[in-house]
Amino acid sequence: MNKILLIMMIVSTTSFAGSKEKGAQCNMDIECAFGLECSSGVCTKKKEFEFGGAGKSGKKCNIDADCIGSGKCEKNTFGQGVCTGN
Repeated sequence: MNKILLIMMIVSTTSFAGSKEKGAQCNMDIECAFGLECSSGVCTKKKEFEFGGAGKSGKKCNIDADCIGSGKCEKNTFGQGVCTGN
């Protein structure tokens, strides 16, 4: 019975891994989709995938204007803003 429970937990965990899109709240990098990382609690574009951006991906912000060239300013679970990348 314990083996079945363990297998079910592994399958359910792996099916959700990497499924969160840019701007979604997160706790770990593995939660974010390919090319994204969990930066200050928000899935943001990895710097190596931010082509032509202003290099502000993952940096703190207050409003979208703080992220010009690097996406939108999305709030994490604590209400702090983070640039999501272009």
